[in-house]
Amino acid sequence: MKENKLFTLLLLLLVIWIPAKAQTPSIDIVTMKDGKTWSGKIMQYSPGSILRIELADGTIVEVSDGEITKIQQGVELPKEEIKRQDHQTPEASPKAKTRGFYATSMLSFAGGDSNSEGISLGAGFSQVFGFHLNQHLGIGGGFGIDNYSRRGETVYPLFGEVRSFLPSKKSTGNFYLLAAGGYAFGFPRKRLDITDSKGGVVGYAALGYRAVSAEGLDINVDIGPKFQRAHFERKLYNGDVEVRDIDFKRIVIRVGIGFWK
Repeated sequence: MKENKLFTLLLLLLVIWIPAKAQTPSIDIVTMKDGKTWSGKIMQYSPGSILRIELADGTIVEVSDGEITKIQQGVELPKEEIKRQDHQTPEASPKAKTRGFYATSMLSFAGGDSNSEGISLGAGFSQVFGFHLNQHLGIGGGFGIDNYSRRGETVYPLFGEVRSFLPSKKSTGNFYLLAAGGYAFGFPRKRLDITDSKGGVVGYAALGYRAVSAEGLDINVDIGPKFQRAHFERKLYNGDVEVRDIDFKRIVIRVGIGFWK
């Protein structure tokens, strides 16, 4: 009889202990070559390719297998960490993306000289659509409008760009390098007495910084030199025609937003 009671007690303890043991919180830990670690739940892992891990705040981080030094799965959390998480609500922070389709809309402010006039100010707008293969290489193409002086000298560029994010320990932003080039078109503007306009080659390079906002948008700011070749013919008040072949050389500051998919 006593043996039956003892057996029942042990069975009851076993039933209680097994679920408690099974429910012990655990996490997966991915250690990178630069010393950084990602803690959460591994969603996908392809050896030699990529690993996706979901963090505690729901953010999914994607890393290359070649950047990983160690993967630990099912690591039980210390009791102190479990208590801390129970009494603390983590604040989700936006993460800067470095892979996928992107679109940037930028306003530009240009200042500099040309081979036919002194210091002059201008402004413009550009729209780019592209794809980032990884952190180091993004390729895109776009269009825009650039005004280089108060005389109404405006061109409409079509261009391609290459962009690279520089390594950063921060997950909410990166510095980047950008180079773009293409051809700009010009059109007559009769109301400004520009009877003929032809564009030419355009080139631009920049160093910039992008930060991620709480809404998940990139805020981009960059600065760099820009070159534009153009031809304008203007009818003067006395009936003469002024012909200007210009090489615009400008320092351009741009600000704008970026979207990712």
